[in-house]
Amino acid sequence: MLQIASVLLFAVLASASAERPSYEVAYQQASAENKPLLVIVGADWCAACKLLKSQTIEPMESNGKLEDVVVTVVDKDARPELAQQLMQGSTLPQLVVFAKAESGWKKFSLQGIQTEGRVKELIERASEGRMQLRSRIDSGRLLSR
Repeated sequence: MLQIASVLLFAVLASASAERPSYEVAYQQASAENKPLLVIVGADWCAACKLLKSQTIEPMESNGKLEDVVVTVVDKDARPELAQQLMQGSTLPQLVVFAKAESGWKKFSLQGIQTEGRVKELIERASEGRMQLRSRIDSGRLLSR
């Protein structure tokens, strides 16, 4: 009986952790926390999308490699207008990273299945502008003291 309860609890926790905020909530969170926003654009029927999530994104989340990023998913079929605004071309899946820079939000993207290394590179490239902005803000604070 205890084993069954443990399995059920694990299943509930696993499904809760798999839920992601909506694009709008994730954008607000990324903005408030000054973190890059990683948007996975896909579709339920897309086998490559499922592979990207299960073999790249979920392991990265489990290993803490996406702690400094807000992650959300946009289903192309459920939100076609938003998906069209985010995507470059029609290839699925697409990873889109937005990061704050001095001139506003910068957009970086990749198409197709990606390795952890490629996703990490994309996030780092997007974060460079954010880090430059942060260092200028920090140096400005140092100068004003």
